[in-house]
Amino acid sequence: MNRISRPPGGFTLLELLLVVTILGILAALVSPLVSRARSSALQGQCLSNQRQIGLALQLYSSENEGEFPPTTHTTGSFRKERSWIFQLADYLDDVDAIRVCPADPPKRQQQILKMEATSYVLNDLVFDSFEYNRPTKIPFPARTILLSILSENRAPSITRDHIHGAEWTSWAAILNDIEPDRHRSGARSSDRLRGSANYLYADGHVATITAQELKKISDSGVNPAAVPF
Repeated sequence: MNRISRPPGGFTLLELLLVVTILGILAALVSPLVSRARSSALQGQCLSNQRQIGLALQLYSSENEGEFPPTTHTTGSFRKERSWIFQLADYLDDVDAIRVCPADPPKRQQQILKMEATSYVLNDLVFDSFEYNRPTKIPFPARTILLSILSENRAPSITRDHIHGAEWTSWAAILNDIEPDRHRSGARSSDRLRGSANYLYADGHVATITAQELKKISDSGVNPAAVPF
């Protein structure tokens, strides 16, 4: 019988091809796991950011006659010190670290820092309302969204610090304001339903809601940004 010759101390071509094939299979199996683990870690950091913002909002209101800070929608200001996120700076360990969602693309994070903006947008139906701009005035705080993540459809700026909640009558309007699939592994899907996002509520808790769940709420005729009563 003919035998495959083996170079001294080396491998045959067949053995090398087998090793390369096995490594390729392992890489294909491990890569999605690494991607999901990274996405989960960034989501956890984002959740921590929002919790700290929630606490800062409560501390701010306790020292400002019980009111939340206004958005630039009502102040009409382009000045950094009038932006709500910088009004919370004294209540945050590092406002520049916390105002950026770690899951945002690196280039977008740089833009947010440069433009003195934030990844997180306030619910204008709460913060720009004379009726609900105080924590004590919100009827069901555990069901009222205060904060979400700015849509990539909108370039970051000081004045883009809030949503347009009254317009959330369709999925397209929601996508124009926020990024409901910010936390995902891989590229975004065309329908934007693969992934989830974190949302800060008026009672201080942060919930992770999948894009599919949010769209289901919207499709049922309920505005997710509305203050329930």
